[in-house]
Amino acid sequence: MTGERKLFIAGTRTIKQKIILGTAVNCVLALMLAFISLIIYNRLSHRSGVVEEYQTLVKILESTNRSDFARGDFNAIKSNTAGILMHKPEVISAAVYDRNGKIFAKYVRADEKSVAFPPAEFTETMLSQSFWSDLFYPITAPDGKNLLGVQHIRISNTAFAYQIGHYVTLFLILIPLPVSIAILLALFLQRSMARPLAELGEAAKQISEKRNFNTRIKSIPHDEIGVLAKEFNDMLLEIQKYDTDQKNIVQLLEQRIKERVKDLRKESVQRKRAEKRERELQKRLDRSQRMESLGILAGGVAHDLNNILGPIVGYTDLLLSQVHSDPKFEEDIEAIHNAALRAAAVIQDLLTLARRGNYKLMALSLQELIGAYLNSPEFIEKQVQHERVTVHTEISPKTPGVKASDVHLHQVFMNLTINALEAMPDGGKLTIKASGCRIQESKVVYTGTLPPGRYAVVQIIDTGEGIKKSDTEHIFEPFYTKKQMGKSGTGLGLAIVYGIVSDLNGYIDLETKPGVGTEFTLYFPATSYKKMQERKQQKLQKGHERILIVDDNDEQRALAKKLLTHLGYEVFSINSGSKALGVVQNNEFDLIVMDMILDEDLDGLDTIQAILKYKPRQRFVVATGFAESERLEHAKELVNATYIAKPFTLQSLGDAVRAGLDRKSKVEY
Repeated sequence: MTGERKLFIAGTRTIKQKIILGTAVNCVLALMLAFISLIIYNRLSHRSGVVEEYQTLVKILESTNRSDFARGDFNAIKSNTAGILMHKPEVISAAVYDRNGKIFAKYVRADEKSVAFPPAEFTETMLSQSFWSDLFYPITAPDGKNLLGVQHIRISNTAFAYQIGHYVTLFLILIPLPVSIAILLALFLQRSMARPLAELGEAAKQISEKRNFNTRIKSIPHDEIGVLAKEFNDMLLEIQKYDTDQKNIVQLLEQRIKERVKDLRKESVQRKRAEKRERELQKRLDRSQRMESLGILAGGVAHDLNNILGPIVGYTDLLLSQVHSDPKFEEDIEAIHNAALRAAAVIQDLLTLARRGNYKLMALSLQELIGAYLNSPEFIEKQVQHERVTVHTEISPKTPGVKASDVHLHQVFMNLTINALEAMPDGGKLTIKASGCRIQESKVVYTGTLPPGRYAVVQIIDTGEGIKKSDTEHIFEPFYTKKQMGKSGTGLGLAIVYGIVSDLNGYIDLETKPGVGTEFTLYFPATSYKKMQERKQQKLQKGHERILIVDDNDEQRALAKKLLTHLGYEVFSINSGSKALGVVQNNEFDLIVMDMILDEDLDGLDTIQAILKYKPRQRFVVATGFAESERLEHAKELVNATYIAKPFTLQSLGDAVRAGLDRKSKVEY
């Protein structure tokens, strides 16, 4: 209960109430303390006065009654005591005790009905009670030595009580005024104390509830509370700075986290793209290595087939030039000759696939090449076979030229357009486009990464069956075809396209969707060009000069000798470079037909270099069934030689020999 009362008095009060209540209570307590002090002082003063006054009175009584008491005159003592005390209304009673403590005589105030006298005290003393005080004074003999008895007086304290009552009444009358003054003073004090404290509390509330560190205490008195308010404002300023710094740090961290998350997402996307690109590049590398391996195999097979097929082509060509009397016999030889030429074309495809074909590079116009191909018998024949397919061309006049071989580009166009036509058995649209473009940044295409630069672009688009995704990874592989082998081709068409475009430093991109169509895009490095000249059909070239044939293949050597002999030349042959070197030292030849691939210690280039030491003006025709290698190019450059590819016909061999005879040697320039 006491705790609850304290809580009610102090715990639930406002500062204003506490200040007023405290001031009022202090004022009352101070007045009460003053009043009590006054009462105590008056009490002490009254007692001191009473003691002094009545001690004198009791001495008078003792002196007056001493002789009567010694005589035992009771009435005299009573009469004397009554006569003295009757004028003292505050005396309640009086008595004289003998030395045995018995009352000898007594006096009682008239208004008192009964009085209980206290036991005698034989020493001078004063005993105080609530409503009276008892005074004792010993009575001695005249000589002052013998104790005769005790004089007692009981004095009423009502006068002092009446005085205290007057003080209480005065206290009650006077207390409202100082309390009111105290309350007014408290109101003044609370305004100077409670206002900054209230602002302090409101600021603390703003901070705790709203985290508002901008709030400040405006009422700052020049006292301890003012110091507290100022320190609180300074603390808020520091907290505000700290909070601002923390917010800035948090914002900076959030920004950096967002940027880092963005970077990580970007890095993740880039990494996924890089991994995808790496996988694609790995697939292309595997495909290139596979193509290279197949090319090496195809090149070796083609070289052997060239040696086998050469005599068939050459001898049938020779027979055709000699037999004119029997048309039926001539027709059979013509069939064999055409079959051999077709076989030679297949072998040439294999050499092209192996990148061992024969390239004569020159600056060409794509516009003229595409136009020439579209007007060629091969394309017209295919177009007739697929009459339900419409052909549309978009050839930009600003299409740049390319450095290429017209024969090989013709083959590229033919293979791609034939595939497109055969992909539309029920009809459709074939679109051929040509234009120029500039690549600003590296671009990933189907066959590799296209570096920045200017390119001539050819697009061949069909609306046919499209290519399945599972087949797109293999379409450029040799003999990989979904067509019926033997009826629609050899399976080398796209492989040859890949080989030719790659040899020309070009790139291929592929976009296809089953049921929608296919688009092949070819990129060739752009160059300037001159207008193409039409080829003229040459007549069979003959002569009578001395010719030396150097070839390690007996059949090829015999065939070449017979063909050149048929053309009127004086022909000699030998099967190795070392033997040829000995023959040339001792004999003169107008021309040497040199095979570049010889089995013994000296190959074609070594033999040419050795011969030039003895015959620096010697003319040569170089022949091979392989590609134009660095050694072949070196040989051609060394002696300004004419080049012929195997297998050769009567026409091609005659043209090459005549060109070699008519060309000046390197020394003659």
